[in-house]
Amino acid sequence: MRALISAVLTSLALLATMPASALPNPPAKAPAGQEDTQQPATTKPPRNPDDGWFFYRDPREEEKKKTPPPKPAPPSAPTDMSEKVGSAEWIQKNLPRIMMDAINDPGNRDKVELYGYVQKLAMDKSEQFANTYIRVMSANPALDETIRNPTSTFALRELDTKRDSERAEVLRQIAQTTGLWYFFRSDCPYCHRQNPLLDLLQQDSNISILPISLDHQPLQDGSFPNWVADSGQGQYLGVTNTPTLFMVHPSTGQLVSLAVGQRSLPDIERRIIEISRDQNWIDQATYERAMKGMPQRYITDAFDPTSITDPNDPKQVLDALRHAGMHGEAQQSATLDDLQKATRGNATPWKGSE
Repeated sequence: MRALISAVLTSLALLATMPASALPNPPAKAPAGQEDTQQPATTKPPRNPDDGWFFYRDPREEEKKKTPPPKPAPPSAPTDMSEKVGSAEWIQKNLPRIMMDAINDPGNRDKVELYGYVQKLAMDKSEQFANTYIRVMSANPALDETIRNPTSTFALRELDTKRDSERAEVLRQIAQTTGLWYFFRSDCPYCHRQNPLLDLLQQDSNISILPISLDHQPLQDGSFPNWVADSGQGQYLGVTNTPTLFMVHPSTGQLVSLAVGQRSLPDIERRIIEISRDQNWIDQATYERAMKGMPQRYITDAFDPTSITDPNDPKQVLDALRHAGMHGEAQQSATLDDLQKATRGNATPWKGSE
């Protein structure tokens, strides 16, 4: 240790005796006003001891961290609860919120009472609309759906009777221009059950039925004795099951599959009418008489949007829809005095009588 201290003191003494020119020159100081203002290209951030020797800090990430986060958007203005309060739109938007407020704070009687009143308001408005709707529909035959689709028992019974009568008449009309090909086998049990129904159809509509035996044998129950043997028609038409029925229209030469397998009489009649309409053997009015009991008029068939010059005018839209209705125009209400002026003679014979 003494030797080390002696060496240091000796070195200091030697430096003190050396001339100033032998000492290293310090860096020259720039003149005033010409200081080097250039900054380093990058400033290396202080190293974090926890980063490790091979940790790399991306300067771009550092810049992002320095960027202040965007300011939150200002809260939206509260809904103007005073505008159209009580309307259907207001109820639809606010009733769920009012209900949740009452549920979350059930001890607050005002919130619960508010929910009760708003709910009753919605129910009252709905009932008023329903009552007015019934009055409007009942007073306008074009909108009263019960006219063509009655709901009462006696009206349904009457409609069924009328429809059966109309259907029988339409079937007789179809039978004048069409006929049936009836493919059977002599031992087919389903054919034996189908035979009485086809016999009734023939009696009621007078439709022509040509029985064709696929096995060249007559029916075992003796039905349709005027049968003919199949001569290739069944194979050509792809008949593999019996009974099988085809509709034939001799004047046009059309042959259309009607039914495969045993069918009920109403099903066969309905299929005959449906195919006849599909093949244009009957017109739409005749088809509707057979299926519904009276001709139908659909708004979609008569509605003409081009007649409306201003789609934003409710009166024009209503007038166009009225004209396209089942009866063309809505029935008008009037007073007895107006009726007396518009008609000939005594339009009110009971007036003034006891």
